[in-house]
Amino acid sequence: MLSFLDPGIVPPLLVAAVFAASLLQAVTGIGFGVIAGPVLLVTMASAGAIQVSIVLSFLIALLLAPLTLPAVNWRLLRPLFIGVCLGTPVGAWAYLSLSLETLKLCAAIVVGAMTVIATGILAKFPIAQSDTASRRGAVGMVCGVLNAALAMPGPPVAAYVTAIKGDGKVVRATTLVTFLLSYPIALAFQALFVGVSESLLPTVSALAVPTILGTLSGVFLSRSINEQAFKWLTVFFLVISVILLVAR
Repeated sequence: MLSFLDPGIVPPLLVAAVFAASLLQAVTGIGFGVIAGPVLLVTMASAGAIQVSIVLSFLIALLLAPLTLPAVNWRLLRPLFIGVCLGTPVGAWAYLSLSLETLKLCAAIVVGAMTVIATGILAKFPIAQSDTASRRGAVGMVCGVLNAALAMPGPPVAAYVTAIKGDGKVVRATTLVTFLLSYPIALAFQALFVGVSESLLPTVSALAVPTILGTLSGVFLSRSINEQAFKWLTVFFLVISVILLVAR
């Protein structure tokens, strides 16, 4: 259980990245795939890194469920989840059919567009802030595609709810509960199409403790972040998402 303390088993950089990513995801509702994803891919050098990212992200969502479930906007969540269910098979197909470079480019374009929306630059156009069931479903589909293809489902949901000026706690809760429901589906499609990586269980076991510690730290920190800080923190990590997608 304490194998994460042995640098011969788990690189210190990976432990630090997982801790920081868990903290960020607990604070904003997104970020694990943004920070830990690239480090996992580099250290594991295999597609199994995406499965590890999915399982650890699910662990975070599970740990936070008692706090997030009461704050969820269920009207927003239902069409999002339907969209996730529709988008996940597409993401699994893309994961199998497209090159990693093509996947990252497509994801960077989508997340970049979401970033522009989240900043509020388009606020003078009311249509950019309108909230409809069809739009929620479309965002859910993008979330499902990115989840199954790259284990990065957070940016579309966070950007959309930020753009419609949702309450920070509701944004965080709705995003994390969307993950809670969507990660098992994504992992099931991964297992169906490519199988389960042999490194999944030992890597998740080694990184479970820093994931839990980072999540608990994030819960404590989230109490001191106001709405404006939350908005720009979300935008900042959306920008980081785009940079990492293009650069890695």
